[in-house]
Amino acid sequence: MIKIQFILLIIIIWQVQPVSGQVSNSDVLHLTEAYNLLHENWPVSNKEVFQRKITDLNRRIAGSGWLPEFQVHARMSYQSDVTQVPFSAPGVEQPVFSKDQYNISLHAYQTVFDGGRARAIQQAENFAGDAELARIEVEMHAVKNRMEQVWYGILLLQKEHESIELMREDLLEQLAQVQSKVEHGVLLPGNELVMKAELIRIEQELARIDGRIQAGYAVLSELLGVDVVPETELKTTVTSSFQVEKGTIFMRPEYELFDAGLRILDSQKSFAASEMMPVVSLFATSAYGRPGLNVFDDDLQFYWILGVRAQWSFRNTRNAKLKSEIISLQKNSIETDRETFTRNLSASLRSLENEIESFRLMIEQDDEVLRLRKLVTEEKKHLLIQGVITSTEYITELNAETRTRLNLEARKIRLTQLITEYETIRGNR
Repeated sequence: MIKIQFILLIIIIWQVQPVSGQVSNSDVLHLTEAYNLLHENWPVSNKEVFQRKITDLNRRIAGSGWLPEFQVHARMSYQSDVTQVPFSAPGVEQPVFSKDQYNISLHAYQTVFDGGRARAIQQAENFAGDAELARIEVEMHAVKNRMEQVWYGILLLQKEHESIELMREDLLEQLAQVQSKVEHGVLLPGNELVMKAELIRIEQELARIDGRIQAGYAVLSELLGVDVVPETELKTTVTSSFQVEKGTIFMRPEYELFDAGLRILDSQKSFAASEMMPVVSLFATSAYGRPGLNVFDDDLQFYWILGVRAQWSFRNTRNAKLKSEIISLQKNSIETDRETFTRNLSASLRSLENEIESFRLMIEQDDEVLRLRKLVTEEKKHLLIQGVITSTEYITELNAETRTRLNLEARKIRLTQLITEYETIRGNR
């Protein structure tokens, strides 16, 4: 009995738990939350974790140059001839050397000075990792732009749906009055038929918009990695009172990529300079074989060697200056790319600033046009009820009012989208 009660309790708890990865019908999804979901769930974001691990491993490999190195060598050979002593002395036995030779040895090396090579390689690996992380952020920025387009596309469709729904409600209200007038012989039946035909067209338009909204939410769900249902309200915190900023400082991930590229080149320049310096290391060898250090002893023997070794490449010294010149040219190329990118961003911002101001002016004008259109529609409504005009004339004015309202709502959404694009270009989102 206790087990059954426990199982029932688990079932009840499971049923009241929210479904993971789904935005419920009553939820409100903010644009900032959508950015966070995109960063958490988009597959590219997982590459950041992998890249940090790769960078750490590469840095450890680069730093292994300062660790002692051990090598084991083994050799067995047979030769056609051996050294012979070209003279003999009375009472002295001439040494005999074996044609088969054996040797196994352990070699140990420890670098004590490398001119900065290992440090330069480590720095290059760190900066290469930074560059890869910046590339990931650049890719995420492009995905973010796509998500914003889907987001505002849904908002625009929703506003279009609201405006047409208002028109539908108005037509239904007027249809009831027209039907009453037709029944009493005040209006001709054609007026009722025209309004019914218009209502069918509106139903078709609403169905088309609903389908596109559903598709938009489906795409948004795929991008965010959660199930965003169509009942979820999309909220944007951008206000139309936004003011453009002068002397804009860009916070785009592309600049991190440029900086990482410059740092990589600096580390390569340091490595080229380090190649002008000798590499000094200690070495030790312990071996067992035949022949040993004493070639006149033909038995297997142990022996060891200790020493200091220095390596200095004159070719690397000669080429270091040429490499430095190449790196300087590559840095100039990156600086040119940075300047070009900055100018393109600045040009885009200036264009957006003008467009934002233009939309603000058009919205003010649309408000006035909508006010006038409402007055005309209201006048036509009374004339229709009085039987002075036909339903077609009234529907024409109602469509004109609806188009004006759609233009107004579309421009408001577009203004918000432009402001969002402005912030995105600056790198604030």
